[in-house]
Amino acid sequence: MIVSDAGYDVTRLAWVLRDLPVELVGRVRSDRVMRLPKPPRTHGVNGRPPKHGPEFRFTKPETWPKPAITTVTDTTHYAKAETQA
Repeated sequence: MIVSDAGYDVTRLAWVLRDLPVELVGRVRSDRVMRLPKPPRTHGVNGRPPKHGPEFRFTKPETWPKPAITTVTDTTHYAKAETQA
């Protein structure tokens, strides 16, 4: 298991270490801005296709996509913990 702080590029480390039997855990800054996948190309639209999809800002829930998975677990110290991915 490799644990890193917010100063490390967790996604790049995951790509570089993808063939090794390790688990990578990293903290991501709350002001981080990521990009969603680019939308599919539509027929009849001229021009260069977009390189990236819309922005995904951690500080703005309205930019978050719908979660594919949601889990809820009861904890002994903090009552209910909900995770979305």
